[in-house]
Amino acid sequence: MLDPRIVITVFCLYMGFLFLVARWVEKRSSAGKSPTRHPLFYALSLAVYCTAWTYYGSVGMAATSGLLFLPIYLGPSVSILMWWTVLRKLVRLKNRYRITSIADFISVRYHKSQPLAILVTVMALLGSMPYIALQLKAVTSTFTLITSLPSSGVATGPLLTQWVEGHVGLVVMLFMIFFTIVLGVRRLDPTERHEGMVAALAVECVVKLVAFLVVGIFVTYFMYDGFLDIHEKLMTGPVAYGLQRSFLGQDGATYIKWSTYFILAMAAILFLPRQFHVAVIENGDESHIKTAMWVFPLYLLLINIFVVPIAVAGLLKGYPVADADNFVLLLPLDHGKAWLSLLVFIGGFSAAAGMIMISSVTLATMLTNHILLPLVSCVSCLEFLKRHLLRCRWAAVTLVIATGYWFEYSIGESYMLVNIGLMAFASALQFAPLILGGIFWRRGNEVGAAWGLSAGFIIWFYTLLLPSFVKSGWISSTILTQGPWRVETLRPEALFGLSLGDPLSHTVFWSLFLNVSLYVLGSLCCGRPDVEESTAQEFTGLPETECRLCNAQEREAFIDLSEKEADILRVFLQYFPEKEALPLLDRCKDRVGINKQTHISIVDLVNLQSEVEKTLAGAIG
Repeated sequence: MLDPRIVITVFCLYMGFLFLVARWVEKRSSAGKSPTRHPLFYALSLAVYCTAWTYYGSVGMAATSGLLFLPIYLGPSVSILMWWTVLRKLVRLKNRYRITSIADFISVRYHKSQPLAILVTVMALLGSMPYIALQLKAVTSTFTLITSLPSSGVATGPLLTQWVEGHVGLVVMLFMIFFTIVLGVRRLDPTERHEGMVAALAVECVVKLVAFLVVGIFVTYFMYDGFLDIHEKLMTGPVAYGLQRSFLGQDGATYIKWSTYFILAMAAILFLPRQFHVAVIENGDESHIKTAMWVFPLYLLLINIFVVPIAVAGLLKGYPVADADNFVLLLPLDHGKAWLSLLVFIGGFSAAAGMIMISSVTLATMLTNHILLPLVSCVSCLEFLKRHLLRCRWAAVTLVIATGYWFEYSIGESYMLVNIGLMAFASALQFAPLILGGIFWRRGNEVGAAWGLSAGFIIWFYTLLLPSFVKSGWISSTILTQGPWRVETLRPEALFGLSLGDPLSHTVFWSLFLNVSLYVLGSLCCGRPDVEESTAQEFTGLPETECRLCNAQEREAFIDLSEKEADILRVFLQYFPEKEALPLLDRCKDRVGINKQTHISIVDLVNLQSEVEKTLAGAIG
């Protein structure tokens, strides 16, 4: 076992290293020489998809269900083939409309619908915050494992060390809050690329890959004589049959379950809020997508190449299947390779930290733009918060991460926490019809989107989240066995008498079926205003360049610019301090090319108002 003080020291040094990398990149960026302009940074940052659930859970799933973990990575690899069409269009639309999040994207497409944005935000929160808890749990449980701390949390040594050892989760939470605010929420405009955060994220993705490859090589080629040797020991010997049953699971994996995981993964790679943020919002050059289309699948291949050998090696060693998630740590630890276990721990922390950082930035943006600001507009006594939006976003980041910590601390070893990863995937799947329909089907409208997303959310909550509450012991099991009001056709896991065997497959089928059906039905049956028709045409087309009205023809400059400047400044001052509002106004004038004029034409005024709207959209959605 490792001395807790050594682990804590290495952990702090690693966090400091990431901070220095991010600050160095930001300084280089301000000088116009940002390293993140290289497409590899963008491609590697997409590997935030591989969280601690992937880092440890893939081995656990391989030990209990065989190759069932593969669809989680085959799905993204297949969907990437369509990125040059789909992702490129999403990036261009993001640039045109200054979109800040997945909720913002859906809202803009469907008549700037605030109710839709609120619903997307609520779904993202329900799906992501318990997922954040899972990452914090992975860090605290693996720290306890490699340092052999007692489960009571009582530690020995200096008082400060004792406190840190007993409150690892709290320390990690505080570090993540500070790190996320410093790198991801330092500016109010989230459409500006957070190059320092992306650089730190890329470094974390490299570290977790290297750590997993090193332990995989150790297990495969130092503990055994390669893949064939491990395979032979699995298939032969006195305990071979028992090992095979553990490796394949009790009943094996059905085609339905494979298909379900595959569909979920195809959607999750773009439509999980954190993935949408990294792939779309943080994209600074659409040409980087070409590099990501081959680098990211290669990354997924490398991080999974040793999953099966590690899982089989753990079974061969006689470890309990219940501890399969920890095989990647237990194997080097039991062979006297404490340094390797420490490297694995740092890799697992990198996997968790990247997810927490990106998710909290995304959720904080959605919370302030789509929950707080509408509330401020309705409650006059909260108007002062408009001038403190950046601080409100800091508070939102703190709230998201702290809620995740509370969730992990309160729930512990519940059914819900164990399965929350796939629940989050199923939640993100509900966004896919609205986004894909929004960019490829012109007739999709606000009514259809509201019907479809509402139905998908209700089915997801009722058939997947509610049963998880029951299985965690928080609600009576009667609703699962007899249905509400003893109506068996409404049983959450056998809705309308249909049971696909696997609760997740059941949820995916019904939620996707009703989501798509009502989206299409509502769009076909209900009309839409002319403004939404215009937006639909722009979204379903592929905007090559941004057309400016001033290119049409010149007009007489008869409008007094100073009066319009005063109006615009008055609006800016509602959300920004004066020292920031004035430069923003000058920036808008520079983009239109009227910074040295006293009078402007009607076309110049329209363009100026457009720039002002985009600037505000970047700050408040």
